[in-house]
Parts: sequence; structure tokens; C-alpha cells
Amino acid sequence: MRRYQTRAVIAGAALAVAAGSAAQAQDYEFSMAIIASENSVYYEDMAKPFVDLVSQMTNGRVEIKILTAGTVGSVLKLHEAVQDGLVDMAHTTPIFLGTADPVNAIVASFPTGLGVDSYLPWLYRAGGQELWQEHRREKMGLHALVSALGPSELFAHANKPIRNADDLAGTKYRTLGNWAAIVSENYESAPTVVAGSEIYGMLEKGGIDLAEYSIPSENMKVAFHEVSKYIIYPGIHAPAWAFETVMLAETWDALPEDIQEQMALAAELATYRSLNAMIVNDLDAMATYAAGGNEMVRLDDAFIEDAREKSRAWARREAEKASEGDYDLPIRLVNSIFDFQDHWRENSYYLVYDTVDGQ
Repeated sequence: MRRYQTRAVIAGAALAVAAGSAAQAQDYEFSMAIIASENSVYYEDMAKPFVDLVSQMTNGRVEIKILTAGTVGSVLKLHEAVQDGLVDMAHTTPIFLGTADPVNAIVASFPTGLGVDSYLPWLYRAGGQELWQEHRREKMGLHALVSALGPSELFAHANKPIRNADDLAGTKYRTLGNWAAIVSENYESAPTVVAGSEIYGMLEKGGIDLAEYSIPSENMKVAFHEVSKYIIYPGIHAPAWAFETVMLAETWDALPEDIQEQMALAAELATYRSLNAMIVNDLDAMATYAAGGNEMVRLDDAFIEDAREKSRAWARREAEKASEGDYDLPIRLVNSIFDFQDHWRENSYYLVYDTVDGQ
């Protein structure tokens, strides 16, 4: 385990109790690195609400200082920054850890995987968060709290209509992570890793044919719709996506039990609130897109089903390769997600959704 420094400080004086002994009140102050600036959804709807809820639920006993992007090295390496003691906590995504460990490539978001309707029940009532935390502790020496959930992204902003595998073939597609691996392996498209700041120019100049980036409201902020006529949906590559707040396991273990419970509850509430806030913003963005000059193009159902089969095959293969000896968590995770998704699809037909079927 790497060494670390926690910024816990003593903030109270000795208080007399009935027996005449004294108790000491302890406050905790942590620094938390995030992946973006203050004007992003990752700060406004995700990190800041979690920090505020922790302060509120612990009655000010825990205070967290947010360090925005660039303060603690690369935003892609914030897990390592926590492990190395450069920062107490990080609010980040497993997606940035890449696909070498399939758990990181599957647990927070997976192509054609759990959506905004089924992800939360799996996470909090069907063992999802427990598997997540088990992996972080065993493989990375970290404790994780799922502290934000984002809704479906747009499949792409594109310079040509994309409905099926034939349309996707031969394209340069800005994407990354697990979906890039699946696309490259199955759909004759060339995944192109382009920084978010470069997507607008690449779409405008034709350097890429289509690009996935984020949710509708976040994409609107960077105006991809101005330089690409077609908006492709649904975002099967990221049906729902989660962020975690991580700290060293020993930092978490040293906290009093009541603080742990309060922080865990703050994270769960922040997760619900982040999802609702982003959905409301996205509804407004979709209305704006529809009223503008863009053409909304829906992926064919046959392509969506084919992508589900190929994505699951990729996940099972990678999980089997990563599971060895007594370590079977990748397989358990894959089975947990896919079994719950099948259970949901087969038995949730009684639920009423405010959506138009087939759109």
C-alpha cells in the first residue's frame, strides 16, 4: 500500500460528560480532485452537490475542498493521484482506467448495458455497488462511493446519417474505451481518439465522420450541432454512466462509523440528484435540437440488438481472461449485470414509461 497523508484536523475542545470524563470532537478536511472546470456538468451537477451534501449530513464535521482539472496532474490519472498521496479523494470515472482490467471497462458504463431505468436498482438493490467496492479495495487499495449517475449520451453528431452497421463501416468515429474496442472489432469503423477540445474542428473539416462525446446538454455547450447536420440516437454506447468518489481504504476505515454512514448516504442522494438534474437539462437540449436545422436519426432496432450481442460477447471474453485462480470478480460482475438486465427486460413490462415506443 502506498503511503498517504490525510488532512484530518482536530477542531473541538474536550467536553465534560456525565461521568466526568472528556470526549474529543474530531473534524475532517479532505481535498478532492475532479476531471473538469467549474463551468462543467461534472462540477455543477456532480461533484459540488456531493460535497455540499457531505457537509450537510455530517453537520460540518467533514468538509471537502474541490480541486478542479489541472490542479493535480492529468485528469486521466486521478486514481493514481489518490494512491500516491497527492490528493485525499478523487471524483472521477472508471472509464479513464482503460480496458486492460475489464471491471473498469464494464462497471460504470457498458455499451447496450444497463440504462437509466435499470442501473440504479442494480447498483443499490442487486449488489452492484458491493462488487464495485470489492474490486477497488482488493485491486487498488481504495474505497469507492458511487456519487453520480449520468443519463444516456447521444450516439453521435455526424456528417452522414448512421442507422446500421453498413452506414458505420468505413467511417472515422471519435470514440474511446470499451465501445472503441467493440466497434473496431465488429463494425469496420476506425475509432479515432480525439480530445474533446478538438472534436468541433475535426467535424467541421471532415477529419472525422462522427463523434460521441457526452449527454445532449453538454454537447450543446460545445456546439457540435453547428458543424454536423445529423444527430444520431439512442446512445447505446453509454446508456447510463456513473462516477465514483475514491479515497484510500485506510482513510475510509479510520473514519467513525457514523461519518461513514452519513457520507455513503450523501453519495447515494447525490447520485439520484445528478441523474435528475442532467435529464431535465437534456430534455431542454433535445427540444432545441429538434427545433433547429439538425436531422434526428434513430439507430435501427436490428443494429441495436446486434450491438448488444457483440458487446456481451466482448465482455464475457475479457472477463474470462481476467478471472484466474480465486479471483473471479470480473465474471461475477458480468453475470450480475447481464442477468439483471435480462430480468429487467423480461419482467418490467408492467411499468409505465413516459416515452413514445419506437422513437
